[in-house]
Amino acid sequence: MSLTAILFGGIGSLAECAEQDRLAWNGAFRAHGLAWDWSWDTYAELMRPGGDRQLAARFAAYMGVDVAARRLADTRTRLFSARLASGVPLRAGVGETLAWAARSGMALGLVSRAEPGAVHALLGSTARARGGIEFDAVVTSGDACRLAPYPDGMELALERLGRGPCEAIAVVDTPAAAAAALDAGLSVLAVPGLLAEDQVFPAGCRRVGALSPDEVISAYGGTPSQAAE
Repeated sequence: MSLTAILFGGIGSLAECAEQDRLAWNGAFRAHGLAWDWSWDTYAELMRPGGDRQLAARFAAYMGVDVAARRLADTRTRLFSARLASGVPLRAGVGETLAWAARSGMALGLVSRAEPGAVHALLGSTARARGGIEFDAVVTSGDACRLAPYPDGMELALERLGRGPCEAIAVVDTPAAAAAALDAGLSVLAVPGLLAEDQVFPAGCRRVGALSPDEVISAYGGTPSQAAE
């Protein structure tokens, strides 16, 4: 079976967004009159569970206080989207890999637990860096009831692309996204982001320091002649 599609599992697999997210949360706290100011270590620890985005609610429970967690999250989303829209660089090797995939006629998908506004803000701000290459299927938190670590989002993206799992590979930056892709039957290339550098990824995925077409081919288990060129 030939490789005909690449799914990127999370906006963090395209660009390093964690610091922008942390700053957006702190901005939301200020906007709502809270004297919280998350350090990187605090933010990273809150993100570690990997199964949800209820950071403010969990932190409030830990502190033993009541807050309007939903309103905080909504404000954070607006601030995060604005930060992404102002521009963040692609991660190393992403532009090269996208160009290679486009030349090879591969389909491209993006599956993210992030809100639609944040996803589209990032896609808009990185359009030039991507050379205008578009994603053929984009799945966000508004499209599936369950996303990583569950496989539903990956499966929906494959369905929209008209591909089977044996024809595609997932490029992921977190263990949760890796688990989702593996459960969907995909080959997985893990390129950890800052938040996941010290985390353990599931068995069955290939872990590398930077993305490249050669790493995609190796993780898929093929050779240049077997994968699309």
